[in-house]
Amino acid sequence: MEWYNTGRNINGVFPMLKSTRLRHANRFRQIINALIRNGFGLFVQKIGLMDEVPGPRKWWTKQDQRVKSREERIRILLEELGPTFVKLGQIASTRNDIFPQPLIKELEKLQDHVTPFSYEEVEVVFEAEMGETVTDFFAEFDKKPLASASIGQVHKAKMKDGKDVAVKVQRPGIQRVIEADLDILHELAALADRHIDGAEHYRLPTLVKEFTKMIRRELDYTIEGRNADRIRKQTESSRNLYIPEVDWTCTTRKIMTMELIEGKNVSQMDTAELSKKRRKLIAETIAHSICRQIFIDGFYHADPHPGNVYVMKEDVVALLDFGMVGRLTPELRGSLASLVIGILRQNTDDIVKSLSKLGDGPIDLDVQGLKKDVDEFLHLYLNVPLHEIQFGEVINDLLALIGTYDIDVPHDVTLVAKSLVTVEAVVSELDQDLSIIEVVEPLGDELIREFMNPEYIFRRMRTYAMEYVDILRELPDTLKKSMTLIERGRLRHDINIPDAERLSLRIARIGNQLTLSILLLAVALVLGALILGITIGGTETTGWMALPILELGFIVFIVLFMWLMLSILRTRKR
Repeated sequence: MEWYNTGRNINGVFPMLKSTRLRHANRFRQIINALIRNGFGLFVQKIGLMDEVPGPRKWWTKQDQRVKSREERIRILLEELGPTFVKLGQIASTRNDIFPQPLIKELEKLQDHVTPFSYEEVEVVFEAEMGETVTDFFAEFDKKPLASASIGQVHKAKMKDGKDVAVKVQRPGIQRVIEADLDILHELAALADRHIDGAEHYRLPTLVKEFTKMIRRELDYTIEGRNADRIRKQTESSRNLYIPEVDWTCTTRKIMTMELIEGKNVSQMDTAELSKKRRKLIAETIAHSICRQIFIDGFYHADPHPGNVYVMKEDVVALLDFGMVGRLTPELRGSLASLVIGILRQNTDDIVKSLSKLGDGPIDLDVQGLKKDVDEFLHLYLNVPLHEIQFGEVINDLLALIGTYDIDVPHDVTLVAKSLVTVEAVVSELDQDLSIIEVVEPLGDELIREFMNPEYIFRRMRTYAMEYVDILRELPDTLKKSMTLIERGRLRHDINIPDAERLSLRIARIGNQLTLSILLLAVALVLGALILGITIGGTETTGWMALPILELGFIVFIVLFMWLMLSILRTRKR
């Protein structure tokens, strides 16, 4: 959805934003009034919206301000504005790299204050989605919900074949409400970013864009069902972990049916009644499962709070609610593995390199300043026994640290930190002696072995080779277009660079080294293909294959490699 426009009207307001305001006039006024009522009238005034609410206004008094902090008022405001804003606050609570810690702590308290909707409304939604009535489809259906949240509620039911299931039904009209709120959020973020000094640090438009993507996924229950299926497949070898099956005969965008889990969630359990051995087993199952999903699978349950973690018979742990999941690319997993090893070794250089790879930093990044801060961080936070280190908090604080250097960290990485903090809180209630970092350590080593695997290296080399080929193939067209622009007089700039001749020589050397690197890569690929061919075809060789091709190729490879190294060393000396 395109929500911005570079054109402006005579009032200096984006036309697209103005139309958004007109489409959702009532809701817009409610939000502005709530902002003023909770002590954010100055914010409303700065973004130029005070005139949107005519008539008397209830202003926040100084006495009220003494009672509640600004962070607490933000939480109260979000809860008052309803499910969209509560979800936004919950997402924002994962961004330690952007928001200050007092606000993060307050946002973590956000709760959905919603009442269940009626069984009659459940029937309407179900029939619209399934084309059948509830009573026609199920043998039994409990009219009273097991649980209720802002987006939907869950009912217990029995299928015609006698199987017990849990049916999640989306709240009627919630999608329309959320879409209207998203439009308004985009507008408020754009106005704040435009009119308030320092707002660009919080990257509000980007944050709202990320949030929009996440909440729209939660509104589609088929996505949640596929998430559950994928994690179930990933964890099928685990004896102590269980993921309930999705019944796809009764799952749509607004209805999801899953196997009913018999047991208690962690928040309902009286851990004092459990033996130390049982508590340790449950804690290890939870920690190993989530950490392995994050660092090895790269696809994980991102909201493992106590209400989503159930303990079944024989202490088997079941995970529920897969609306919020995290995804990590192999590159991000590799960077996280390097970060874990750097933390364990307390190696500043490794930590800084890993952190810089986790996000996009400015060109003029103060690397020495970052190293100094990481050194101080290691001294303050990690000078304790390993089992006492709160790994999730360490990652969170490191992300907050690099946020001060304007390194833009992907939300997927901050979500990892949030998930680890949540898991640590759950695990500590069961077994205070279990350290997450001790669980993560062998996974980091396993990840390094994965990335050092010849098959993975060969695959990455092939990818890089294709990228270089694409660059070289497109180079003539790019040069031709540039020359055409110059000839037409559309590219006229006088550039004055000190020591331009020396810089030109360096660029030429870099070009030569890049060419040599491509040649080395090509030789390596050919050698790899020959080795693979001989391996597959057997050890016997005839004709020209009887020649020592591999030996000669290896010698050529070594010579070229030494040439490249000498060239690089000469360049550094100059």
